[in-house]
Amino acid sequence: MARAALGWSLDDLAKAADVDKRTLMLLEADEPVIAANVAKLRSTLESEGVVFIERGVHYGGVVPPLEAMWLASTGVDTAL
Repeated sequence: MARAALGWSLDDLAKAADVDKRTLMLLEADEPVIAANVAKLRSTLESEGVVFIERGVHYGGVVPPLEAMWLASTGVDTAL
């Protein structure tokens, strides 16, 4: 979902995060991947404005960049 929110391909995200495309394929298939690679991916996506939902009924979801900017401007806690 986070990658799709940016309109990025597997190749786009792999290059931006400096990880192997196979890592992304494993992650998107819910297979185990090295935690350091997950951190690189998350950091890359967050630097592009994606917000990860940390708790609540939508835990594990993401807020796309433009929506996240709008929510931040209204003072809404996107962690909920």
